[in-house]
Amino acid sequence: MEPDLSVYYCALSKVFAYRCAAGRRLLEHFGGPAAVFAARRKELLSVLPGAAAYVDHLLDPGLLAWAEREAAWARQAGIRLLGLGAPGYPRRLAACDDAPILLYCKGTADLDAPRSLAVVGTRKCSWHGRNACRKLIGALAALDPKPTIVSGLALGIDGCAHGAALESGLPTVAVLPCGLDEIYPRQHGELAGRIAENGALVSDFARGTAPVAFTFLRRNRIIAALADATLLAESYRKGGGLITMSLAASYNRDCFAVPGRLSDASFEGCNRLIAKQEAVLVADEDTIPDTLGWPLPALRQTPKSPYRPEDSPQRKQVLQLLQEHAPLTPEDLSVRMGIPAREATVLLLSLEMEGRIVADGNNFLLSL
Repeated sequence: MEPDLSVYYCALSKVFAYRCAAGRRLLEHFGGPAAVFAARRKELLSVLPGAAAYVDHLLDPGLLAWAEREAAWARQAGIRLLGLGAPGYPRRLAACDDAPILLYCKGTADLDAPRSLAVVGTRKCSWHGRNACRKLIGALAALDPKPTIVSGLALGIDGCAHGAALESGLPTVAVLPCGLDEIYPRQHGELAGRIAENGALVSDFARGTAPVAFTFLRRNRIIAALADATLLAESYRKGGGLITMSLAASYNRDCFAVPGRLSDASFEGCNRLIAKQEAVLVADEDTIPDTLGWPLPALRQTPKSPYRPEDSPQRKQVLQLLQEHAPLTPEDLSVRMGIPAREATVLLLSLEMEGRIVADGNNFLLSL
C-alpha cells in the first residue's frame, strides 16, 4: 500500500472502526480511500443516508492530520498497514462482510498462507486441554506446506497454541484486542516478541485503544476469519472460544472440538458442540488434516525416539516413564523409580533445561 493511501485508510478506519460495512460501502462506491476523501458531503450522504455524524467526522480537517501521525508511527514501529481492497490484505478476511477497513500487522507471517488453523479455548485450561493442543499442533508440523496457527495471545489455550506452534516450527499469528502499541496480557510480552519475530501480531485497532469487553468480541471475528478452520481445544459451557466458533461457522469455515469427560466442566462447551454436530470431534492427530484435505503421508512416520546416546540409564528411564504415563510429578517418578523425590526433581529439571520435557505446574511431559 502506498504511503499516501495508508493515511486515508487510517482515517477511514478511525471513523468506521465499529461500522466496517459502512466504510466498505464507501470504498466500493468511490473506488478507493483517496476518492472517499475527495468526495463532497452530498455525495457521501447519498451513499450513507442518515449518517450525517459519520460524514461530519470524515470532513473534519483534524482527522487526516491524526491519520498522518498514525501512519508515521506505524512506519517507525515497523508495522505494516493493510487496507481493505489493497495488495497484502488477507483474502480470507476480505471475504467476510464485517472485515475491518485496516489491519495493523507487525511481523513477517503470510496472512494469506495456503493453510491456516485458528486455535481457541478457555483461559482456565487443564493439563488435558494443553496436552491436546500441543499434540495436535505438533502433528501439523509434518505437513508441507506447514499451516499457520492463529490465536488471540490470551492466557491458557491461546498461549499454549502460540507456544506449540513456535516449538514446532510453524508460523503463528496473534490477534490482539487492543492497539499494537501495547501487549495484552502483559504476562505474554516475551511470547509476543517471539511471535513478532517468527510470525505476526495483528490488530484492527488504532494506537491507544485499550482492551475492553467489546474489543475482545471484535478481535474474535478476525481470529475466525483469518483461518480455514477453527479448533476449540477446551471450553466451559460459556466463553469467548464458543463465540469464535460461532463466528467461524457463520463464515462457512470448518469447526473442530476436542472432547472431554462428562465430569470435566472445562470441556462442557466442546462436548455440547460435538453433540449438536456443530463441530467435528477430534478423535486423533489425523482428524483435522484429513477433514481439511491436507495430505497426510509425512504424519505416518515412526515417532522420533526421545533418547540420546549420551543419556544415562536413569534419564532414559525418566523419558520412558513420561512417554508411557505422562503427565507425572516428581513424586510420581520417585515412587515409580524408587528414588528420593529430590533426585527425581533434579532429573526432571535437567531435562527441562535442555528443552526435552516441559512443565505444566508440577506436572511434566515430553516436549513435542
